[in-house]
Amino acid sequence: MSGDKVNLEFPLTLRTEAIKDDRKEYSSIQAILYGPYLLAGLSMGDWDIEIGQPSSPLNWITPIPADYNSNLISLTQDSKNTTMVLINSNNTIKMEKYPESGTDSAVAATYRLVTKSKKGRKYAGRKQPAIGEEVMLEPFDLPGMFVVHQGEDEGLRVADSSDDNDSSGFLLVAGLDGKNGSVSLESASNKGCYIYNSDGNIKLSCNTKSSTSTTFMQGASFEMQPGISEYHPISFIAKGANRSFQLAPLLSLRDESYTVYFNIQS
Repeated sequence: MSGDKVNLEFPLTLRTEAIKDDRKEYSSIQAILYGPYLLAGLSMGDWDIEIGQPSSPLNWITPIPADYNSNLISLTQDSKNTTMVLINSNNTIKMEKYPESGTDSAVAATYRLVTKSKKGRKYAGRKQPAIGEEVMLEPFDLPGMFVVHQGEDEGLRVADSSDDNDSSGFLLVAGLDGKNGSVSLESASNKGCYIYNSDGNIKLSCNTKSSTSTTFMQGASFEMQPGISEYHPISFIAKGANRSFQLAPLLSLRDESYTVYFNIQS
């Protein structure tokens, strides 16, 4: 009948597309697409993905749930009229000046709070963990990796989830500085020891009689703010050879570092 409207709906699917180069050495280089969207992986140079036997992208790429945005945080401190933020710098944790959004520094200053149950199972709910819960800090661009300590008075680093499992857990407690809304992160494996900022250098410092000063209390207290970066509604995790990649549509990125091609080996 004239005047009728017909709506056609086509499902969006994940697929890979080889680079336009017939040379054998480039046969493993592929882009990842979701429907019409070219997906970019947040990366400072890594691009290797091992998939074992050739298989559908659905076997090694998983969507990021929309409610994960509610678990993204940035940890800040105010210092001399400047806001500093906890940042992952080449897998070493430091404090740096609060960055602009859409930058590598904004990505590096954003973490997903992953709650750890008593049985060690990891999960993320629709709300942020409560004071007293054990949590882990997962860098925004490194899914499956977590911030870990290396013992008393040693710096913090980022490690794979299968490594240093005991040192990745921190109890989320009320801020030692006593300020409303501030939090401190106490090591679950080293009781009485906290993530501590000493002139921009982050380490695990223990609350002894000699360290109960105002300086210590302030250095071990942070304001937990919403993450500077957030997941795009179309976001995925791709399992890489050395690390996993967070994927999002290329057009959603601004000044972040990324790769649109991956060396996919089977």
